[in-house]
Amino acid sequence: MNACLCSAAGLLLALAAPAFAQSSGCPALPAGSALHWEQTGTDTLMICKALDDQGNQAFGVMLTAEPSMDPKRHNREEKGVIDGKEMRWYRTEIANRPDAQTRVAVVELDKDRYAQIWIDADSPAALQASMTTAERLDFRRAGTPVASSP
Repeated sequence: MNACLCSAAGLLLALAAPAFAQSSGCPALPAGSALHWEQTGTDTLMICKALDDQGNQAFGVMLTAEPSMDPKRHNREEKGVIDGKEMRWYRTEIANRPDAQTRVAVVELDKDRYAQIWIDADSPAALQASMTTAERLDFRRAGTPVASSP
C-alpha cells in the first residue's frame, strides 16, 4: 500500500464491502498455536483478531464479499500459500509507528469471498511467527468458537 495507515483496525473498520453472507465464522487456527479468536462483524464484513493469552494481537483477518484494498506491486514481499491458494505478502506503513513490522495479504477464498489478512508486529521475529501461523489458517473449517466483542 502506498498510503500510510493510521492503524490497521481503523483502516479495516473504515472499509465497507458489499453484503457478505456470514455462513460460518473465523477460520480454524492451527493446532498448538496458543491463539484464540476475538470476532466482530456486521452484515458487510467480519473481523477476526487472533489473540494470545495476554490479549496481544498476532494478526487479524477481515472476511468480505470483495477485496477492499489493492496492494501496490512495488510493496511486494514474501510469497506464501494460505488455505491452498498462492498469495503474496505486501509491506505497509503505519504513520505513528514507522519501525513496525507490517504485512497485508488478500486471498480469494471462493467467488464473492475474500480474506484480507494484516499483521502489525514489534519485531522481525514476531512478524515471521505471525506470517507462519496465518499461512496455516484453514478457511474450509470456518466456524471456530470465538469471543464476540461489543
